Parts: sequence; structure tokens; C-alpha cells
Amino acid sequence: MGGGNHKSDRLRRRKTFTSCILDMDQMTWNQFVLEHGPRSGRFLQSWEWGEFQKAVGSIVRRQEFVQEDDQVIGLAQWIDRKLPGVGTYAYCPKGPVLKYGIDLRQESLGESAVFLRIEPERDVDVTDAKKSIELSPAHTLVTDLSQSEEQILKAMHPKTRYNIRVAQKHGVQVDLQEVDFEKAWNVFEQTSARDQFRLHPKPYYMKMIEELSGHSCRAFLATATYNQSVLAANLMVDFGDTRTYLHGASSNEHRNLMAPYVLHWELMMDAKENGKSFYDWWGVAPKDAGSDHPWAGISRFKRGFGGMELSSPGTYDMILKPTHYRVYQLLRMLKRKI
Repeated sequence: MGGGNHKSDRLRRRKTFTSCILDMDQMTWNQFVLEHGPRSGRFLQSWEWGEFQKAVGSIVRRQEFVQEDDQVIGLAQWIDRKLPGVGTYAYCPKGPVLKYGIDLRQESLGESAVFLRIEPERDVDVTDAKKSIELSPAHTLVTDLSQSEEQILKAMHPKTRYNIRVAQKHGVQVDLQEVDFEKAWNVFEQTSARDQFRLHPKPYYMKMIEELSGHSCRAFLATATYNQSVLAANLMVDFGDTRTYLHGASSNEHRNLMAPYVLHWELMMDAKENGKSFYDWWGVAPKDAGSDHPWAGISRFKRGFGGMELSSPGTYDMILKPTHYRVYQLLRMLKRKI
């Protein structure tokens, strides 16, 4: 981040904005996010995602960044999180959403926060910020759905095309509506145990689907079944022109039927038919990552479908209270050791 053309103009603009209490309705907010947000992960700054976070108990604050001429130049949806024994921090997933660079230190955006955790796509002065753990993927793969069906298939790895045909030949059925959550959840639990990753509690995902049920930002489950047994399940999010593969799971049974392949294929074609232009695979390992990368296997699977690789700067902590931040880091290190 930083650098580029017209640096002096950006720096001048950084000095002229102010933050203010939200004076924007849901539709206008989402339109700004869709126009200026990142290609991957814009849904995390959607109004609906904020409402979902409120529904699961988070404190959510929305802010506008406004120039002296009253032009809105940026938005930020902050989620306040507790740091036991230290204070709080403010997290802005895949944001702030900006027209151009600003200096977030200019205003006390985090109120009493120890630090601001940001994931900006555009120019933000992070000179004194600390690179942090990635909460949202910094590297991803996006398939262009504006291509013809033949072009999309041609761009796939031959083995991926073959596996789609295997699932179709064996009669694996895909359901994109009225999915039985309990049956799908069982597959998520199997995958969590097999691949050793932690799930949110079941009510979290149920609330996500409940809250994100409108037309502007929608979360839904899709499944692939065989003989009425769920073999694969995906949690998807639609926002604007992009469908995002947020979470996926597969059964321990009938793995030879390649159910996840045909499930993604049908989801891609459904998105294309419904006017979506992009299918975001929501995270792959960097191209230069070794075979020991924790995402190596899933990244091979995703890249088999073809697409363009996108990278973002990643996650940064803008430290507001250095002493508190050092205590937070120490406690975090001790917790990991324990």
C-alpha cells in the first residue's frame, strides 16, 4: 500500500476528511460498497452482514468519511471485540471501503480501542501499522462467469472436468433450495473432525442464513446428495455480481462419487443464469506456497476449476495504545503456549 501516481494529491485529500455519525440508508450504503469495495469479500462490509453480526451479539458501528465539500469518500463497518484484561479492538473486515487513500489516525475512529484491525484494498497509510494474522483471505481465486459455459469448462483442469462427469454419471443430485440444515450440519461436523478445523456453533450459521435472506445480500446452503444422503454441502453468499464460496463440507461416505465437484459446477451455472459475473473461491494458498501449506490441498481443488488469482495487502493492526497492545501480544503468546 502507498506509493503510486498523484501521491501529493492523495496526501492532501487525507488531511481534509472527517468522520461522522452515519447518515446513510441501507440501499445507499450497499451501493457505495458495491461500487468501491474489493472484488473479493465486499459482502463483509454490506449492511446486512452488520445486522447479522448484531444478531449474534457483536457491537457494530458504521461510519462515513466525508470531505469538506460533503462528498462521501469512504465507509467503515467496525465490529468491536473484547480483549480480556486489556480492553477492546475494532475490526473492519475487508475495509474500510474507500474511493482513495486516507489517514485513519486523523480521527479517533476506534474510540477507546487498543488497536484498529483493518483489511483495506486501497491506499491507507500503514507506515506504523503492524502486519497481523489474516482473518479474511489475502489471496483468492475468482472464476469469471461472464464467459460461455464451454469457455469455463475449457479453463478447468482435465481432472476437474472428469470428476464433474463422474458425479453426473452416478446420479449425484444437487439441491440449491430448501436444504435440510440438520443433514447438512452433520456433514460439516464430519469435515471438521476429519480435517481438524474449528466450526462456529451451529446457531451462528443458522442465524447467518436467517439474517442474510434478502435479495441484496443472501446466504444459503446448497447440497449434493446420493440416495437421499448428503455427500457435500456448501455455505454460499451472494452480494452484487459475486457469489462467494464461504464454507464447504464433504461426507466420509461415497467419496469416489466426486460430489463436491458437481456441487460447485451447478452453483457456478446457477450464479451465471442469475446474472452473477464472478464466483469467488474465498481463499487459496499463495502461488509460491509449498506443499506443507495448510491450504495446499484445498487450493489444488479450487484451482482445478480455473480463474484469476487475486491478492490484497492483508490484515493490519493500527496500534492506538502501544503499552496495551504489547500486553495483548504477550497474553496471546502465552495462551498459544498453554
